[in-house]
Amino acid sequence: MPRYMHTPIAAALIAATSFPFISLAQAQNLALEEVVVTAQRRETLLQETPIAVTAFNAEQIADLGIYNVTDLNGFVPNTNVQKQPSSNSNMSIYIRGVGSGETSLMTDPKTSFYLDGVYMSKTVGAIFDIVDLQSIEVLRGPQGTLFGRNSTGGAVNVTTRKPTGEFGGRLEASVGNDGYRRLTGSVDLPQMADMLSVKISGSKMEYDGWATNDFPGVNPDLASEDNSSYRLALRFEPTDGLTIDYAYDDTDNTGVPTPYQVTKVKDSIYNGFTTTPFPYTFLGGEIFQQMAATVGDPTKRREQFTLEGSSEEWLEVQGHNLTVAWELEPFTLKYIYANRDTDSGYDSTDLDGGAYTMRDLFYGGGAEIPTQGFQAGIPEGWIEMESHEFQIIGDAFNDRLQYTVGVFLFEEEVYQDNPQSFVLPINFLVDSAVGGAFIGAGFCDDFGTGPVCQGSQRLPLPFPFPGADPNLNGFQDFIYGQTSESTAVYGQATYSLTDQLDITAGLRYTEDDREAFLFNEGLNHVSFDDRFTNEDTWDNISYLLTANYSISPDMNVYATYSTGYNGGGFNSRASSATAWEEPYEEETLDSYELGMKSDWLDRRLRVNGAVFYNNYKDMQIAVFEAGSGGASSRITNAGEATYMGLELEVIALLTETVSVDMNYGYLDAEFDEYNARNPVTNQIENIKDVVTVTRAPENTASLGLQYSTANTGMGRLSARLDVAYTDSMVFHPFQNQ
Repeated sequence: MPRYMHTPIAAALIAATSFPFISLAQAQNLALEEVVVTAQRRETLLQETPIAVTAFNAEQIADLGIYNVTDLNGFVPNTNVQKQPSSNSNMSIYIRGVGSGETSLMTDPKTSFYLDGVYMSKTVGAIFDIVDLQSIEVLRGPQGTLFGRNSTGGAVNVTTRKPTGEFGGRLEASVGNDGYRRLTGSVDLPQMADMLSVKISGSKMEYDGWATNDFPGVNPDLASEDNSSYRLALRFEPTDGLTIDYAYDDTDNTGVPTPYQVTKVKDSIYNGFTTTPFPYTFLGGEIFQQMAATVGDPTKRREQFTLEGSSEEWLEVQGHNLTVAWELEPFTLKYIYANRDTDSGYDSTDLDGGAYTMRDLFYGGGAEIPTQGFQAGIPEGWIEMESHEFQIIGDAFNDRLQYTVGVFLFEEEVYQDNPQSFVLPINFLVDSAVGGAFIGAGFCDDFGTGPVCQGSQRLPLPFPFPGADPNLNGFQDFIYGQTSESTAVYGQATYSLTDQLDITAGLRYTEDDREAFLFNEGLNHVSFDDRFTNEDTWDNISYLLTANYSISPDMNVYATYSTGYNGGGFNSRASSATAWEEPYEEETLDSYELGMKSDWLDRRLRVNGAVFYNNYKDMQIAVFEAGSGGASSRITNAGEATYMGLELEVIALLTETVSVDMNYGYLDAEFDEYNARNPVTNQIENIKDVVTVTRAPENTASLGLQYSTANTGMGRLSARLDVAYTDSMVFHPFQNQ
């Protein structure tokens, strides 16, 4: 979650929202308003929708200070949305423990992100201010039927405000600590020719960052941002029943990424095995822990760094969205077109925690020496995406049957240049005046008294020694690209068997085609013509079956069985021809869920809950690759896992002006099978007992208390206090202690 805090301090000309938190008749009835969601690709009431979904309307979005998807972190049970360590614009979304933190553009996310019905294909470059937010819905559990590709964990569905055709506007300013300031506004123009409405919106945000880099010659403001976002929305209504919406959005974001601080790295980070021919894996192990110890307590959050490899990051996004809806009794035809271009990157980011002191490691004191222990960059990366979706949404049999059928066509081209370097401090000794003694007789034997030279941490020399990575001074420049095409046909229908029992069934067929290339001089590629190429196709049938029973007008219970699918792909950071030629295969998830949605005390209290059991097969997991000469990772189908848990969401109106809300999520995620190669025996073994599911905190919770006055026509006054808790979690499968 961002370190800074911000509070809206001014708002004017705010039109009444369509989803108020408290009904307009609250003085008489004091009841929670009905919430409308589009979790089934049509408007339905939240309390009657058999999906575990958390919904935020425009008023709640403003109260919570939500401007982009990462601001949701802490407000949704069993959901973790964060910036990636090396970026201000790349995010990772994990829902019920399912997600991906991979930054390669050749890798798809596992939680789908939709903006105004448009599928956003990558989480890279996906953190940008979304101007004029109308609603946000977080759907938990696989949404493979209606939301389609790469929604194994769930889906985030974002909707923006449409032009009203009435002259008006809104202005909001926010300030916070560490130099945070934001100005957001929009203007609605009067309708033209009784058919064309226009809305213009914009946002400007600046933030000085919460940490300082004292390395000479670099931008000292770590985690700083300078963001400008604009949006033009048009609504054309030439005839009754025909609505054409067009939107153009533009984002320009620069800044310095949030610093990455290594707190602990295990010996087994490469493959899970601690019994190796050599007691150091170089990317992990005790040597890096000793380095961290010389800087200070590695688990204590630092606000001052010495990062020689930290550079500015940039993001440019342009998007076009066209939605045509034609209402024809008894169905509606809908067409959604999107074209989006994203350019993002950074010259270098420092991932090793900064400079450390050579003499502290070997002598027990001395000056800091800059190192390039673990650095990576993306000097060039871009995404070009185009999609078409056709839908028929209708009712039949006196509204007892509700159905949605559709066709989805998707094309994407990506390119990325990803240089990486990994250098041990040994190399600086080799280049030093004492290098001869270090190589010839062993530095620790003759000179060393520091922690690296003590006991089991002592380095046996001379080189080479058994099991050592020959590329101690490693550099790899991975240049890769991919063209993807995806086609899907789907349908979902709900039939009311009785006035109380509804049955929903859905089916989706998906075919994914990929063509990719990889160029790397480390793989003996002299010219671009020597690059590796590969292509493959994956397909899948996803399905859903739900029974929803209305116990009373204020209580519904449901049971759902659903499946999710993520297509296979190629390893963009393959360190050998074999690793490139063997793609990773698709992964699937089977989900069983029981849920309840209920209102109590004359709708002053709302209690929604769900329990779930997920069986995850052929999991796609990124693991570090030993011997790659860099900080390389590859994706592999590691095995199977079981995820189970529960979620509870409560909203209560205490008085006409005071409300309280809370949510709680419990998650138990364990590997049932994790296959890895033992470096000693060269055999594949199941090491499920020594690995941990990543980004899967056992407990998440939040509590909010809000005071709000009635809307006077010029706005309202509100004050809100929120606290959130997330259990500890690991970021790598082998980081299990």
